[in-house]
Amino acid sequence: MFDEIKLVEENISKLKDDLINIKDGVDGHFNQLDDIAAHIIAIEGILTEVLKKTSVESAAIKDWIVEATKDSSGNETGSVKAQMVVDELLGSKTDGGN
Repeated sequence: MFDEIKLVEENISKLKDDLINIKDGVDGHFNQLDDIAAHIIAIEGILTEVLKKTSVESAAIKDWIVEATKDSSGNETGSVKAQMVVDELLGSKTDGGN
């Protein structure tokens, strides 16, 4: 009986250690994602200001996105989300961001 209790205690201790390791890993990934998000927001802000002064062709940008992402997206249209971001960014150029 005592051996079983000791085994349960050991397993609980191992589980606790595993959960702490998982938490630490998640915290690290969260910090990395936060850094990536900050960079993307900064780049988007800079790009928005550049686009206010520079003419670009939406179709050419979307064609580039299709070529760059069709393999990784698994379809011939490439990343639809990236193309939507193009529309959003170029829309902010023409409508003042509204």
